[in-house]
Amino acid sequence: MTWLSAFLFTLAVELPLLALLAPAERRRRTLLDGAAANLLTHPLAWYAVRELGASWWLVEGGVVVAEALVYVGCTRLPIGRAWLMAALANAVTAALSFAV
Repeated sequence: MTWLSAFLFTLAVELPLLALLAPAERRRRTLLDGAAANLLTHPLAWYAVRELGASWWLVEGGVVVAEALVYVGCTRLPIGRAWLMAALANAVTAALSFAV
């Protein structure tokens, strides 16, 4: 799988999940911030795991933290919801990535 196909796969999985979990009044902003957060975290995670040999678990944990911080700081979601959304979206993407 190339980086681009992995990135598009990630967006295809995570953005609909974020839309389902976001409050209706924050849905559009959540989708924009979710895409931007993935544009930041995905290439860094890919490089860290593929090129530097970093622990996938450690990198994935960092991605969840970074994306949750985006949802709190930029999207203005409550911290509990932000953590849930970041963790769930990344867990589903990770689980599906092992299946394909």
